[in-house]
Parts: sequence; C-alpha cells; structure tokens
Amino acid sequence: MVGTADMIDLSPQPQDKGSGAKAAPAAPQHDPVQTNSREDGNPASWWHVPQEQMEGAIQRLSRWAGPFALLATLFLLGWWIIG
Repeated sequence: MVGTADMIDLSPQPQDKGSGAKAAPAAPQHDPVQTNSREDGNPASWWHVPQEQMEGAIQRLSRWAGPFALLATLFLLGWWIIG
C-alpha cells in the first residue's frame, strides 16, 4: 500500500518559478552551413544540391519512415500468420 509519504513532489522549485530565465526557443538554432560555389574549382562540387532541398528531402523521408515501417510490419505479420 502506498502512503502519502512515498509520493514525490514534481512541482517546480521556488527558485525556478521566479527566475528571469529566458524561455527555450521553439526550434534549435544551428550554425550556418558553409556552401561551396562552383567557382571555387573544388572537384567535390560536381553534385551541387542546395541545402533547402536536402532538408526538405530529409523531412519527407523522416515523415513517411514511421508509417511505412508500420505498414511493412503489419504486412509481414499478416503474411506470416496467413501463410
């Protein structure tokens, strides 16, 4: 049986309530990416994809990876049970 003495207080501490700490930003702040232009003569710049396109592709991939994994798992389980 759990008594009231075993309960843990999860409320913020008094020093945390009144502190003037700035709230955390909604999105993480990253350092700017150093881009290599084609004029640099860098042989590694033969495949030039803008950062915005790469970020968009990664976001689309990560957005659909979970549902795809769920559907693939359900399909394989169904195939295993029926077959």
